[in-house]
Amino acid sequence: MKKIAVIISISLCFLSFDLSKSAIKKINKTIVSLWEDTVIERSTINLTDNQHQAYAIRKNELQTLNNEGKLVGYLYLSRAASRSDIIDYMIIFKPDLSILNVKVLIYREEYGGEVGSKRWLKQFIGKSNGIEMKFGHDIQNISGATISARSMTKSIEQVSKNIQQLQKQGAL
Repeated sequence: MKKIAVIISISLCFLSFDLSKSAIKKINKTIVSLWEDTVIERSTINLTDNQHQAYAIRKNELQTLNNEGKLVGYLYLSRAASRSDIIDYMIIFKPDLSILNVKVLIYREEYGGEVGSKRWLKQFIGKSNGIEMKFGHDIQNISGATISARSMTKSIEQVSKNIQQLQKQGAL
């Protein structure tokens, strides 16, 4: 019953985004899989207008994840460019701001969807502050998905740097 309540509360929060029901379901499923049998509460982090602009963060895209009042992570919803469209994805950070999980929520191209594979995305786990995220060196390319892979890598690197800066500013 607790899982259902958590999923409902998380789902209601994400209805303010332009995300499909399947994307919201992916978010919920990922959170539940990371913290099985645990009630995870999420709260939007209130940023200043300057912070929203400086880091290109839309409202509700950055949230805390808590269990019984204790911080267990941060959820960051973001976007990356693909060849001719946008990739919606999420990053879950640990409290130390290292990456715990990355998940592609919506991929809109006909080709290059391999960037959504667990095998490719696991390269980002444990990394922080954009360190060790050099495309083609630390993060391997995907043949046939070079544009999407390069764009995702650059975007995740920037998000990782941004969240570090927000912590330094006391926003987290």
